[in-house]
Amino acid sequence: MPPPLDNPAIWALTQYNAYLWVLVLTRMSGLMITLPALGQERIPRVVRIAMVGLMTIIITPVVPLPEKMPLDVWGLAGFMACEFFVGLILGTIVSWLIEMVALAGQLLDMQMGFAFAQIMDPSTSQSSAFSGILLIQCTLIFILVSGLHHRMIVALVDSYSILPMGYAPPIRPMELISLFGLLLAKGFQLAMPVLLCLMFVNALEGVAAKFMPQLQLIQLAFPIKIAVGLFVFGFMLQEFGLWLRPLLERMPEWGLKMLMR
Repeated sequence: MPPPLDNPAIWALTQYNAYLWVLVLTRMSGLMITLPALGQERIPRVVRIAMVGLMTIIITPVVPLPEKMPLDVWGLAGFMACEFFVGLILGTIVSWLIEMVALAGQLLDMQMGFAFAQIMDPSTSQSSAFSGILLIQCTLIFILVSGLHHRMIVALVDSYSILPMGYAPPIRPMELISLFGLLLAKGFQLAMPVLLCLMFVNALEGVAAKFMPQLQLIQLAFPIKIAVGLFVFGFMLQEFGLWLRPLLERMPEWGLKMLMR
């Protein structure tokens, strides 16, 4: 009886499991790179690598086995490219939610006058203004509280049933444009209450300047717009969670829809 390490069947099984683990790790890496909250640069790189490796070990036993496995290095590289692209699609669609909120924050900052005061956003390592940072941080908190990061990992496991290993994700430009347009409209919808109130304030200032030219509107405009904008913005934040929750629940569904062949 040959020693266990000399048995070709054991080496073939070990190679098969290694290929499977590498492919699952690649798709998980694509998701974690773009996933909000867990893939942010402020999280240490070692922690992110450890999370990816741990999640790969957990979900590999429940992943459906591929119909075929790569036989050489070039075949494995092709499989890994497809798997990484699938993970990027899932994570990028969720990251668009952050971009939508950031757009609403930029619109509010420009109208309220906070665009002149730029501070560092810890979630993106870029400069942003008050409203944008506050909305982004609230969104990240809601993502963690609602368990969206957990549902995205579950969606990653479900993606193997929709798009098995070795298959390139379908290209759906019209659906991507439609989804991006929907999120863009949601961003304008989020900022609309404050924008409408500030537009009304601008109209009143124009009427006041017409009938009372002696008023120093340049000095009065900024504090009035900031006060009105912050007042309406405070009421908007009270309903922000209820407004955001349906989007958080549909994000995994939208991501999986983009992978259907």
